[in-house]
Amino acid sequence: MKHVVKAYDAVLHGMAYFAGLLMAAMMVVIFIDVVLRNLGYQSSAHFFTFTEYALLVIPCLGAPWLVREKGHVYVEILLMYLTPPVRRRVTTAIGLVCVAVCLVLAWYGFGVTLNDFVQNEKDVRSLDMPRWMVVGFIPLSFAMMAIEFARFLWRGESFLAPIAATESEP
Repeated sequence: MKHVVKAYDAVLHGMAYFAGLLMAAMMVVIFIDVVLRNLGYQSSAHFFTFTEYALLVIPCLGAPWLVREKGHVYVEILLMYLTPPVRRRVTTAIGLVCVAVCLVLAWYGFGVTLNDFVQNEKDVRSLDMPRWMVVGFIPLSFAMMAIEFARFLWRGESFLAPIAATESEP
């Protein structure tokens, strides 16, 4: 089991690093595109396609890591006014909803990805890309987010960053 956890952690961190690399690459591509156009040259249509794909892939790759690091955004105003026992119950309920939603989206995304693979669907832009390669990051991401939320719930730990108030959560 220890090897499975290490492999999973390596995949999670690898996805996050790759998302960061894609963000940097996207910045470079946009910079080159703007410079070429301002110098009067025709830029590549692949630049735009790469940026579109990256805008889908980056959040999918980074989201599981963001859940693990408690870096996602949430509105804490309701939680601030609850007593600690009620806050824990509400947080647990929210965590269960997060797991359920992530599993439903992973299941649906897996079905779409599998159908695109079986039907050999293509995403036609400046290059023909198998559509399953474009959407395949979605079920992976949501499945891993479900695992991350479930890990917090299993350990009895809050998946939310500490509330801004001076009190700390037990």
